[in-house]
Amino acid sequence: MANKKDTLQDKVQGLYGRISQDFYLNRDDFEANGQRYNSALLLGTLTELNKGNMLLFGEYGGGKTTSAEYLNAVFNGLPLDLVKRVAIRGNPQLTEEKMVGRPHYGKMHKGEEDVVWQHFVMIGPKIFDEFNRIPESNQAVVLNGVDRGEWNYLNDFVSTGRQPFFATCNYADRGNNGLIPPILDRIDVAVESGFPGVMNALHIAQDYHNDKDEILRNPELTRKALAILNSGKSYEEAQKELETIVQQQQTRLRDAGFSVLSEEDKSKIEQGVRGVVLDRDAEQYFAFLVSEMNSSPKYGQKRSIDNPEGDKQNGLYLNATFAGSGSRREEKSLIRYAKSLAWLQGEGEVNLDHISQVAPYVLWHRVRWTPETEQTFRDSDRKDPLDLHIAKTLLGDGTSEMPGVKKRYSESQANYQRVIDLAGHGKIDQAVQEAKEFYADGRGHPIFLDTLKDLGGR
Repeated sequence: MANKKDTLQDKVQGLYGRISQDFYLNRDDFEANGQRYNSALLLGTLTELNKGNMLLFGEYGGGKTTSAEYLNAVFNGLPLDLVKRVAIRGNPQLTEEKMVGRPHYGKMHKGEEDVVWQHFVMIGPKIFDEFNRIPESNQAVVLNGVDRGEWNYLNDFVSTGRQPFFATCNYADRGNNGLIPPILDRIDVAVESGFPGVMNALHIAQDYHNDKDEILRNPELTRKALAILNSGKSYEEAQKELETIVQQQQTRLRDAGFSVLSEEDKSKIEQGVRGVVLDRDAEQYFAFLVSEMNSSPKYGQKRSIDNPEGDKQNGLYLNATFAGSGSRREEKSLIRYAKSLAWLQGEGEVNLDHISQVAPYVLWHRVRWTPETEQTFRDSDRKDPLDLHIAKTLLGDGTSEMPGVKKRYSESQANYQRVIDLAGHGKIDQAVQEAKEFYADGRGHPIFLDTLKDLGGR
């Protein structure tokens, strides 16, 4: 039987550890507050906890889809073979009818309109494998589903609410397409499924029949679940019947030593994450980052229709290194995942390490670096994909030629705090005056320009 755990954090850490040690063998490449994790598995775990959206890049056979399948099976009490069965496999011929729903052909011949929903819509956590193999024009079909859990076809709809969503993408080849910006903006975090190391590869290679997966498979329950999905019952009715499937699979997982999460546990986790607050350093790092992504001394604010090169004359802040601007979805993603990480580590506050370590994974797939920025880092020694390497560098301490957000925050934090304190004590005129001095006609940090606007000083 599974060992009883004292806290929900222990349960989640136990599930993470079980997947990492027995199923998805990997190397640690992410550290926060002295604790090391594998980024793909950690951020996948946080995606399960806050029902987020995650994008996995990597080489063919690199474990992208495999990690998502294990996470969905273990965290949601679903047979692994069912998880694989309801995933969508990307290809250029995918249409709305193959992804979301199709007409009920029998009723259609009688002049009646009814929708048969695809299994992908009906099952909670979702996997879209090789997402970039569908044409860009068809990617918009899943926008509302990914963002809000709202799936529409003909005059019918299913509202599932937010659910964990994993999309995988191979690196560019002749058979895939780019991802449209609206989809990228709806993806909370992106990771690379990296090489696990020679010894892990040896262990993986010897399990060529995937014998280890037997503990997670359950063909009998999978057949029952598919019968429910094919029964023609409404989404709500099907969900009630699927609960029995989940309960039976969770019993099997408990017997195998897994720390199963009940719906009550998940509700408590959600409330626990909501209750985590940002400490002063985390809040102010967020402020510095957001100001650099959205402010433009030359154009008033950053816009996708303006040339980012124009901001270089005001100092090499982040706003001069990429095209476009920040987004409110992006900022929500950063806060949610930073809070989830803090909760997992048993902290009641998000600190600077939580938010600064998560930030690159929230931004690197959304940001379009300028060609000059890419050229600056293209030949650098690195362990990450180029775009992620740039994000980690420029959101951290940076280089001697291009200081990062974290470094600029440490240099200007005291001045920013002084302005905030003056405003908080009602000394608005003095706060405005000092903010102007620190902003120095565009040579100072953009946070002071944004503060001046809030104070009515510009």
